[in-house]
Amino acid sequence: MPLQSLGYRTDLMFRRFEGEVVERGRYLVVRTPRNPGYRWGNFLIFDQAPREGDLERWKALFAREIGTPPAYAHFAFGWDGAQPGAAGPFLEAGFRLEQSAVLSARGVVQPPKLNPACVIRPLLSDADWEERVELALAVNDAEPPGKREGEGYRDFVTRKAEEYRRMVAAGLGQWFGAYLEGRLAATLGLFVWEGLGRFQSVETHPAYRRQGLCGTLVYHASRIGLREMGAQTLVMVADPGYVAIRIYESVGFRVVEPMWGLEWHPTDA
Repeated sequence: MPLQSLGYRTDLMFRRFEGEVVERGRYLVVRTPRNPGYRWGNFLIFDQAPREGDLERWKALFAREIGTPPAYAHFAFGWDGAQPGAAGPFLEAGFRLEQSAVLSARGVVQPPKLNPACVIRPLLSDADWEERVELALAVNDAEPPGKREGEGYRDFVTRKAEEYRRMVAAGLGQWFGAYLEGRLAATLGLFVWEGLGRFQSVETHPAYRRQGLCGTLVYHASRIGLREMGAQTLVMVADPGYVAIRIYESVGFRVVEPMWGLEWHPTDA
């Protein structure tokens, strides 16, 4: 099933590396067996938005293709297309509708707030990656209670860091950090597949925000991706209501499409 969505197409780069993607005609099965609790590592992608009557059909397909509790306690569905479709029955059943903005760029410009004091380099050592995990946890702790991830988040972040580190070792990308006075202040990953460079987890430590680190790091990593890593188009997926989009746009990214998904987990109900 060919995908038009830049967001989902680049998502599958990571899922193919750590798990499997199986074609079923009008939908794709995405599995990450080593991390069953990762909702968007174990989900279905359909060729069109949900229609009336799809709720029970999609749930049954998920149970058959992905699994059932206790190993898989969630449902997660994505689709190719720019519209949310008939999401009403899903919302009434306790699902959450996820909307993301997909941005892309084929070149970048220097951000207006460049931070020349930071040192940008790849993460190399065990200590570097451990510091990256701690930064992600600090970012989560700074979120409002309603958006904060709960119990088990450290384990999730640690597993994701291990996955990204394996991808770096396989030559698929690089993880960059922006350091101030020797401390990791901001971080992101950039991975390339068939000319598409996809950013992952652009995060700034709460203690170092509003210093231009995000734009500076995205700018320098983008230049490396385009010049040295084989990327022809850079892709970023972001929360459409989050301030970071304006930072990405200041570097040269533009919103090109929405990206939709539906998820349910008992902790969200």
